[in-house]
Amino acid sequence: MDYREFLEQIKKDLSERLSGVLEGATVDTTQVDKLQGRSYEGLSIVPEGSIIGLTMDLQPYFQMFNDGISYENIVEQIADRAAGAYADRPAVTAEDIGSYEAVKDKLMIQLIGREGNEEMLRTIPHHSIEDMEIVYRFHVQDTELGMASALVTNSMLERYGITAEQLKQDAFVSAVSHDPFEIKTMAEILNELMGAEIIPEDAMPMYVASNKERIHGVGVIAYPEFMEEAAKRLGGDFYVLPSSIHEVILIPDTPDVSALELQGIVQSVNVEQVAPEERLSDHIYHYDSKEKLFERSDKYESRKLNQGQERESSRSSVLDALRSNQKDCSERPHKNTAVIRRDVAAL
Repeated sequence: MDYREFLEQIKKDLSERLSGVLEGATVDTTQVDKLQGRSYEGLSIVPEGSIIGLTMDLQPYFQMFNDGISYENIVEQIADRAAGAYADRPAVTAEDIGSYEAVKDKLMIQLIGREGNEEMLRTIPHHSIEDMEIVYRFHVQDTELGMASALVTNSMLERYGITAEQLKQDAFVSAVSHDPFEIKTMAEILNELMGAEIIPEDAMPMYVASNKERIHGVGVIAYPEFMEEAAKRLGGDFYVLPSSIHEVILIPDTPDVSALELQGIVQSVNVEQVAPEERLSDHIYHYDSKEKLFERSDKYESRKLNQGQERESSRSSVLDALRSNQKDCSERPHKNTAVIRRDVAAL
């Protein structure tokens, strides 16, 4: 039995198992498109009269089946999970999401990497910031399991009758108001988590930026006031290291900081410690507080090199002009100053 056949069989048997729990629920196979490479083909379960359905990725269960777990056991587990998920589902009505006015003040922003999300980005409104993309969600409900939110899609924009630019404007107003950014030292973060100060005094100064919940908090770096506020806190230019889709690390740009080493650290941590679905980027970024410019670090290094070459070229041009003027002066006939002094004395 391959995965497609497994899905079809589960679809049939699950409908029967759920008849006493979710009367009238529609069970069907579906393609679920998600960010960060988490798209999958699975099952959708829509209770009768509900506008919100449940989706389930059955790949783990298919693996269990291949590992020898009985089919009956697996169907029972899926049915229990579906019933439990339905009981914990957000209580959402058509009025909650049916109009733009209903969701406008619940909008949030999320920052994702462009690489690996190209297919999904074709179906959702987004705005670029270097090699990352700002996408938009709206808060649905807080549950015991956490916050439930929904991704804004192009079809939603059409239904709401708004443009992507209007969405962006309203989302930033809502996000800044309801989901403000926080910048804390690494020592403060570790103290909150472990209750102890464990950062050596001579360690490289590091700051963590996110939202208060530290969930999908990387989007705060796109807030209008964030970069300038961070520059004040860090004392000038700084590097931005993407720790995950939840937070970034800020490091002051000082002479003893190597961008190449920071880049290597990010790439190593991404491979060894960050789950693929939570990776933001393998690159590091830089904020120039004088130019008020946020850019990828390699662009910053290239721009700095070009500026140095331009200054050297300008300096050479000035020196060439001075040498030329000096040569012109040396080739001109000299006045007989002795005669002039004598004539002046005679007067």
